[in-house]
Parts: sequence; structure tokens; C-alpha cells
Amino acid sequence: MKMKDLLFSLTFMLLLVLAGSHIVSAQVTSQRMTMSRGSNDAMILELPTADEKMVGKLWPSWLKDNFKVRTKKVKKTKNEQSHLNFSIPGVSTGTKVDMYSSIRTSGGGSELTVWIATTDGYVSPEIGSGRYIEAEKMLMRFALAVSKAQIEMQVREEEKALKDLEKELEKIRKDKEKLEQDIVDAERAIDKARSEIEDNLEEQTIKAREIEAQIDKVESTKRRLKDF
Repeated sequence: MKMKDLLFSLTFMLLLVLAGSHIVSAQVTSQRMTMSRGSNDAMILELPTADEKMVGKLWPSWLKDNFKVRTKKVKKTKNEQSHLNFSIPGVSTGTKVDMYSSIRTSGGGSELTVWIATTDGYVSPEIGSGRYIEAEKMLMRFALAVSKAQIEMQVREEEKALKDLEKELEKIRKDKEKLEQDIVDAERAIDKARSEIEDNLEEQTIKAREIEAQIDKVESTKRRLKDF
């Protein structure tokens, strides 16, 4: 194994550890697959945990950012795309390549299939292990990008869950403040009621005395009536 390949392998394994479990089982295989230009050698990147929709959105933008190549839909196909006339280091030897790709759901994840057309044929182990390895590296770098996107998505989801929890906590705090205010209001109402009860008792005492005085007046008036 060449030193640069060894360094890539070591670097890639480190990135796998840092990326977590998303792409630990990501792998590239090669087989002949049918596409718009017939049955040709293809490379298949398995992404067991990546949603097809997310991969389909990331793939064209990743190619544009890394290889300055545009993605177009291949006419009269279901989901095949073309990426034409660009260079892949170590794969396109002096000339540019045309690449075709398709993405489909596979189990709980997805599969990215690519056909890389060179002047010597479609990239496969048979046309040169070195070129195949470089193409494989490209796909595994994309697998890392997928893993990063998944982690970023998970972070956003966790941040959203955190915000929801913070909102719930704020609501609970406000409920507590309202309950505490209810207690303060209730205590004030109780103090007011106690004061009013005391006033009421005093008023009852005064009124009872007035009643007794009035009774005396009634009895006195009755006695005067008897004198006639």
C-alpha cells in the first residue's frame, strides 16, 4: 500500500470515530448496473442510516462545492442524474470524466449508485485499482459529508427539543409565580376578611345595644299607654 493511501486510510478511520455511528457501516461495492447508457460498471455507496431525500439534496451541492460540476436530470429516466465533463483527482488521468448517479431507498437508509465514464471505460477494479481506490475515496468523503449533515440535523433537533423544554420550564415558572401571587392575594383577602369580621362583631355589639335601648323605649311607651 502506498504511503498516501495508508495516510488516507488512517485519516478516514479517525474521521469515522469522530463522526460517530452514522457511517461506520458505510461501504462501497462494484457491480454492473443498468442505466441510461446501458449496463455498465457502477460503484454503489451504501448509507444504511441516511434518508434518501436528505442524500438526494446533499449530493448535487457537495459535487458543486468540491468539483465545480453541475448536476442535471437525465431525460426519460426516473431519478438518474448526470455530472458531465469534470475532473476527479486520481481518476481522470489527463482527461475529464462524465459521471451518472442515482439514489434510492435501501432498508432504513439509502444507496448512491455512480457510473464514472472515462476514456478507458467505466471505473471498476478491472480498469485499474489505483483509479478505483481514488473514486472510492471520493465516495467515502461524501459519506463523511452525509454523516456530518446527519449530526448537524440531530443537533438542530436536539436544540429544538431543548428550546421546547426551556419554554415548558418558563411556563412552569410563570405558573409558580401566579400561584404565589394567588397565595399573596388570598392572604390579603383573609386579612381583610378578618378585619371585616372584627368590624362586624363591633357593629353587632353596637346594634345589640341599640336594640336593647329601643326595647326599653318600647316598654316605656307601652307603660305610658296603660296610664290612659
